[in-house]
Amino acid sequence: MKSKTVLLWAIALFLIDQTIKIVIDRYFLDVRFDIIPSLFYFKPSFNHNYSYINGLFGLGLGFWTHIIFMCIVAILLIVIYYLFKTISGNAKLVNIAFIFGFAGLMSSLIGTVLWDGCLDYIFLKPLFVFDLKDLYLNAFAILFLFYYHKNRKYLASIKGKDIIHHFRNK
Repeated sequence: MKSKTVLLWAIALFLIDQTIKIVIDRYFLDVRFDIIPSLFYFKPSFNHNYSYINGLFGLGLGFWTHIIFMCIVAILLIVIYYLFKTISGNAKLVNIAFIFGFAGLMSSLIGTVLWDGCLDYIFLKPLFVFDLKDLYLNAFAILFLFYYHKNRKYLASIKGKDIIHHFRNK
């Protein structure tokens, strides 16, 4: 899969996430109902803590800290994607994982800027509220870890100087 195709799929998933949030914000912000009784509940709420970890641990990290952090993560994600794409010979699993990763990252970054946090809407009783972006990021993590586990012997054999040499040539 070409990098352009990966980016287009990520943009499509990002647009789905943001469209759902716009519709909920305009028409369903005060609506509450069971999706799966005693498990999932539709309960829109704004998370102005910018991240689950920030809210959970009361870290108090602000807007600009999250923007800078997300930009650094975006750069790292792009570098790691190209590295794994080169190493794996353009494996589908790598591409699919990074489609979810890019979509989740874009949703998080744009959500922080446009929504001043995040509009979460699915309540997992009694634990936490999440959204599609969180599912994207979890899918990325699972697929990435699966790929890494599947190829760990080969990945362990790659030397740091080979990686640096590869990126210098690019």
